[in-house]
Amino acid sequence: MSRGRPWSADDAARLRRLVAAGETDGAIAEAMGRHPDMIRRQRRAAGLAPGQSRAATVMMMRVNRRRLGRKVAGKYEPESP
Repeated sequence: MSRGRPWSADDAARLRRLVAAGETDGAIAEAMGRHPDMIRRQRRAAGLAPGQSRAATVMMMRVNRRRLGRKVAGKYEPESP
């Protein structure tokens, strides 16, 4: 059974650049022609934090602001069990 092409030093350098640019594992996998699980494994082995697109970061900031606003204004009610 073939295990795919080996991971090279150039691949590792490209992975570091793409993660630093904020690319997601899926986008990196597409760009490098690899499976997202391989990208995730190599990223973790290199000690790199996951990348996140700028759009996803902005969306999460908005969601967190809304949650915080509700808590501060007293409008936030936790879900009952």
